[in-house]
Amino acid sequence: MMRGCKRALALGLTGILTLSVPFGAMAAIEKPEKMDDATWARLQDNVLEYDEISDLVEYYNPTYRQIVEQIEINAQPMEEAARELRKSADEMDSDAKDIKDLDPVMYKGMREAVKGYRDAAERFDKAVTSVHNQTRHQLSRVKKMTVSGLQQMMIGYYQAMASREILDTAVALSQAAYESSITQQSLGMATATDVQAAEKALQSARGQLKTLDDTMTNLRQQMCVMTGWSYDADMQLGDVPAPDFAKVQAMDLERDLERAIGNNYTLIEQRGISGKGDANRTAKFRIMDDTEAQVKIQLESAYQGILESRTAYEAANVAFQSAQITMNGNDLKYQMGMLGNLEYLQLKMAYLQQKAAARTAALSLTQAIENYGWIVQGLEGQSAN
Repeated sequence: MMRGCKRALALGLTGILTLSVPFGAMAAIEKPEKMDDATWARLQDNVLEYDEISDLVEYYNPTYRQIVEQIEINAQPMEEAARELRKSADEMDSDAKDIKDLDPVMYKGMREAVKGYRDAAERFDKAVTSVHNQTRHQLSRVKKMTVSGLQQMMIGYYQAMASREILDTAVALSQAAYESSITQQSLGMATATDVQAAEKALQSARGQLKTLDDTMTNLRQQMCVMTGWSYDADMQLGDVPAPDFAKVQAMDLERDLERAIGNNYTLIEQRGISGKGDANRTAKFRIMDDTEAQVKIQLESAYQGILESRTAYEAANVAFQSAQITMNGNDLKYQMGMLGNLEYLQLKMAYLQQKAAARTAALSLTQAIENYGWIVQGLEGQSAN
């Protein structure tokens, strides 16, 4: 089903949004002029892709859209006043021309009124510009924070998914062990206590799997609502891209620090604080110096996080490749009847752990690269996974 039929707000979803406006009013957004048809068509399908998050936030995130609409509400009266003043000025200018020769005195008075109307309209235009300028950084910050948060949610979802296959196999292994204990009990090779312990282990494995599934469902619901779907939409989730090593190669700490300091939203606010008087100016610059020092620490920490995540990623991939070779051999032995079910499942668990470690390492590296980029773009530093 296309997105246009799906989009709606689920305001009852706890802990996600605190809005009181229906999303129906925002669902009928027309294609932006700056966007090509192919990109817009992708946004309307029923798939949430990682590279679509920024556009989805801008056009469909309810919190962001509410801020945009509130800005327009604040500016609208002044825009309407400017239009009315210009309209009145044009009408009076036309009337003045008609009486220019008949009544020069009245003509002069009307021309002065025309000028007054147009001057007033210009002041309203400046007021509108001021409203937009004052909110521009706030709006940009909200969007970046929302996009960053959604990226982390999607990465977190796939990190959870990396563990799901392990837990699913753990349930199968526990089920097989429980059934084996019952068989052994019937042969006098196991006690009732052994059976109870096996049953408890099975219940525990099932509980862990359910907890993980609940976590993934919650993450999915939050991503749906924050990108414009209803919380229970049958939305498909695109994959997280592999780590972008080209971005890592392009990183330059000294250059990127200058950009991070220039873009940092806290510093932008501090620069705008009035610093009248020597004491106030001294205090202002001291605060700004402290903030710049914090930005430097955050950026260097994020870069170090990338290096550590990359080392872990490379090691995990080597281990997984070795585990894959071993597992291929175990699959063949199992097919040939050389491995029993319990033994095979135990070996498969070890393989899946290596597989999950490699997947998690890739996701962690992608997150570390994103964290660095967001600091450069002005957000506060985030801890690497």
